[in-house]
Amino acid sequence: MFKAILPSSKRISSSEFTMITNPGDPLSGKENLPDNVVTPALTKSGKGTHKGNSKQEKSKTVKVSQDIVVEPVVMNKAFDKLLDELQIPSTVRVKLAGMDSTVKAAMLKSSHVITSNPTSGSPSTPLTLRKARSSESMGSPLPPSMSYDQMPTKTSTTDLHALDDKQGHNRGLSCDATQTLSRGQNSPVIPGDLITSKSKEKGFVKNITPVKFCSILASTSSTQLEVEIVKKLRLLLRNESATWSEDFLKLGGYNALLTRLNEILEIEWREEQHDDQILYELLRCFKALSTSAIGCFALRSSCPTPFVQLVSLLYSDKKPGDVATRQLIVELLLILFELYPSSSLPSTGSRPRREAWEPEGRSSSSLITLPSPHKNFYSLIRALLLTPAPPPTESPASPVSPHAFIESLHRPRIYKTYLQELSDVCRDYFWVFCHPNNTVWNLEEVDEGKVEKPKAPGGMTGGVEFEAMGYFTMHLKLLNAIARSAHELNLSKEHDMSAHRFHSDLFASGFERIILISRKTSVTYYPTLHLELSRYIAWAGAAKFELPWTVSRLIGAPPLALAKLTTSQQRTTRQAQSSQSTPVRRVPPGFVGLPSPKKVEPIKFE
Repeated sequence: MFKAILPSSKRISSSEFTMITNPGDPLSGKENLPDNVVTPALTKSGKGTHKGNSKQEKSKTVKVSQDIVVEPVVMNKAFDKLLDELQIPSTVRVKLAGMDSTVKAAMLKSSHVITSNPTSGSPSTPLTLRKARSSESMGSPLPPSMSYDQMPTKTSTTDLHALDDKQGHNRGLSCDATQTLSRGQNSPVIPGDLITSKSKEKGFVKNITPVKFCSILASTSSTQLEVEIVKKLRLLLRNESATWSEDFLKLGGYNALLTRLNEILEIEWREEQHDDQILYELLRCFKALSTSAIGCFALRSSCPTPFVQLVSLLYSDKKPGDVATRQLIVELLLILFELYPSSSLPSTGSRPRREAWEPEGRSSSSLITLPSPHKNFYSLIRALLLTPAPPPTESPASPVSPHAFIESLHRPRIYKTYLQELSDVCRDYFWVFCHPNNTVWNLEEVDEGKVEKPKAPGGMTGGVEFEAMGYFTMHLKLLNAIARSAHELNLSKEHDMSAHRFHSDLFASGFERIILISRKTSVTYYPTLHLELSRYIAWAGAAKFELPWTVSRLIGAPPLALAKLTTSQQRTTRQAQSSQSTPVRRVPPGFVGLPSPKKVEPIKFE
């Protein structure tokens, strides 16, 4: 009955087994040997073979112990080489160094890191690090007069560091891992135990040279360019080492990006499914360039191009309908503040600026020059905001000009075109502004850390309203950054470039109405918007600008959950916490206690 279920007594031949390891490989004690493998026979005395086996076992244990010691060293060296090649900041390297060895091995397998032989010495000069969104990373790696063709080739690390010494910049161009070894050292090898065949195949697929991307961008029109290719380019510019970006820029990649962007902007009617996506990915490529020093040099090389064209697009009736694309344009304008940090610009006063970590004698070659004819950064960003709007598509042939007496009574409102974009957001998403009892926060009472701390996404974080309010908040960040740069000039009220004139021109252009509308957004879902509003009010007060009564009367305290705790409030919270920690004796119901004794003062006889 059970003969079909029970295994048969017939022994399976060894030929039906699949050999995992070769018979000649050293035995690790875990293999199942087939029948045809002949084991060494023991002698009668059993001494000689036993001695030989003991020696082999000793050599095996020594070899295994050496592998246990060597493998972490090789892995750590390869992992450090990978972090250097990817230019990971030092703050992140500390966290990555404490990861498990299996995670490090998996990262090395997927990245094809090229490591040198453990016997060869380490390179004499350290590799540079990529610092995203840092004023130190935005320093110019090359003099402004030097073009891409004049940039040094990757011959050795001594040439690159000689260039750094000439410029006085501590980051400079990144070093190639294959070029850091000198001629006397062994050539770099790929550790086979860390890279599998599957990861090798993926690596060859991903290994697309900058030459191919440059040829595709230079020879393909924007209307025929594939979106996936631009996406891959953006990922490589963002995630690959700075040497890849350097090769891409030397081959004319930045000029090809500018050509494709200009071509897509000149199209009269863009297709939503292709052209708008190409525009979005091209803008992300420009943003990815700002993560490396050589990319920042490329963005500065042709400034104010393409920023003028992007602002003109934002003012035209051909602006993209997608909020995310318009937000990218504002983020690129904010990147200008990192491309031209105040510590690297020429000083306008008698004493040059110097950061705390910089040496006393800073060379003039590390300074970044602004595009002519601008003398300060506020002049540059102000000129970008004042870019004239292109005429509408259905504009009349001859422009209509008002009479002379009407033109003499006209009050200039120079920021009206820019503020129209913010007003359109308030109009298109009117249902968001439904909290009329909200106040404009007083910045001194706001705990900014509580407002800006990351929060888990909930309810209202996925709709079009959330994207629109994020776009509106980005505009407020831009205005606050401009107000700060104007405040740093410390000019008098009457000067055209003063901070007081900037705020007065904004309110004359209709910014008061935008403040009154935007403060009605939800404090729970959009606290960052309220924080940026309060920061702007603080900058206006620092410029000694008198706010209108309609705005000043609404300034009040933030919600208690986002407010700073005063000394009395901290004392009460501590007392409440201590009272909760100490046990409290509960009185049973119906219990009548004794009255408290009255204090009797003694009679004094004089």
